[in-house]
Amino acid sequence: MKYKIIIIAGFVGLLFSCEREISPEQADRFIKFYGNYLMDEARDVETLDDGGYAICGIDSLPDLGKRMVLIVTDEYGNVKSGFPAYYTEEGLESGANSVVPIRGGQGGYLLAGFVERPVTGSTSVQRDIFLVKASNSGQENWQRSYGSSEDEVILHAVERISSGYMLAGYQVKGGKSDILIMGIEEEGDSTRLGLNYNNPYAKNGTASFLLNTGDGYLCVCTYDKIGQDGTDILVLKFDDELSPIDENLTDDADEYGTCIIEEGPDQYLVLGNRINESRIVAVVHRIKTTGLLITESVLVATISESNMDMIGERFVKTADGRCAVVGTRRSGGTRDIFLQFLSSGELLDAGQIIYGASSDQSGADIDLPADGGIVLLGTTSYEENSLISLIKTSDTGDL
Repeated sequence: MKYKIIIIAGFVGLLFSCEREISPEQADRFIKFYGNYLMDEARDVETLDDGGYAICGIDSLPDLGKRMVLIVTDEYGNVKSGFPAYYTEEGLESGANSVVPIRGGQGGYLLAGFVERPVTGSTSVQRDIFLVKASNSGQENWQRSYGSSEDEVILHAVERISSGYMLAGYQVKGGKSDILIMGIEEEGDSTRLGLNYNNPYAKNGTASFLLNTGDGYLCVCTYDKIGQDGTDILVLKFDDELSPIDENLTDDADEYGTCIIEEGPDQYLVLGNRINESRIVAVVHRIKTTGLLITESVLVATISESNMDMIGERFVKTADGRCAVVGTRRSGGTRDIFLQFLSSGELLDAGQIIYGASSDQSGADIDLPADGGIVLLGTTSYEENSLISLIKTSDTGDL
């Protein structure tokens, strides 16, 4: 496999430079870092209508614990006034897994994730769904939480076809996690439409990523195999009334799903990871749909490297028809962000770039900037500390 290795500055040196502004002359390619130098974690990045970026994740401080964080930047990666903004229920820890820019950010932001509540008589915590609607300046408009005596967490959110938002994650019942999909209204009230996709033969199910197709939704899930060990990638197709049709993609392989994108009319690509005895490889499946039916699925690409785990997190379709996949290349205790290009058509290998440094880097998300190129979101760690990183590259992934 052909690939480039791009060395980014070491974490320690960046502690003195990560707040520095970037001039317009530097804006085509940059690396920016955000956080409090404790254990900040990146989750989601979205390009805004004004060319900037909305980033969400988890911020940590010794005296406050984990907080849901929203970072909004200009097109050069510089943090806008009023941000970062932090949200939580009073006295509780929380985190954001997904951000939805409303009307491209002009209407504010929905953040979705979790809030942790102490369990009475125990040292453990129980997680509830936690949602925050913020204005475009970062001011909190409202917050909502939904939960039971066991865990519920939202992993991804999109705007609904009608109005409001569609949420995907998991709900724990009796020690087993089920796929959870629910719709909410504009002001955060539940629509009373919910989907708990239960597998009576399995212990775990998770809904990881939603795609609004304009007339319905596709949701990538991970599901325990029925009657045997391991997990499958499961794709659900449903409309605004949450009546699902499902398709299992993986058969005998042990895989879990992470993302889905549109490839063409009634044709989609699903990203996941295959686990075997020695390593993890990223995989891409192509599916075709007719109405609410998924009529065909085929494995079209595998991303692997000798003696390495290649963990795919998110991908996008570029303007020239390629796919760009971001993830984490892992060997032992060392991690780097990888950017893998796949050519159009049958998705043959079109090159890989590794972003490495003296610290560890984990890839989290990817998006296409308004002015061209690629933007990568990740977490950069050094010993017991970590920061959120944003990398803007050229169309070929070069810095």
